[in-house]
Amino acid sequence: MRKTYEQMVNCNCDTANALAVIGGKWKILMLYHISKGDKGFNELVRLLVGITPHTLSKDLRELIEDGLVEKTILQHIPPRTSYQLTDVGRELEPILLKIKEFGHRHPIKRH
Repeated sequence: MRKTYEQMVNCNCDTANALAVIGGKWKILMLYHISKGDKGFNELVRLLVGITPHTLSKDLRELIEDGLVEKTILQHIPPRTSYQLTDVGRELEPILLKIKEFGHRHPIKRH
């Protein structure tokens, strides 16, 4: 669990428990892209415009530790990694789709 969310989880709130796992600037976007099919590290860097490799690596590690994503090392030359949702991560797919639909219906208005 991330230190940022420790106080939230102490309130025994299911919503706080979920945010402790998927909260943060990039994780929902990462989960959304991975839900569309296995993704490699560099592919995620290209899809998540503005994310640093360090942040991507850290957040992927946390998602793996929390059981939402799994990492496969493909035996290619050079070796390649692939990330996919676990069964637990796939439980989030309808939620991720609803978040996307909400964003489509309510775009940010630039002033």
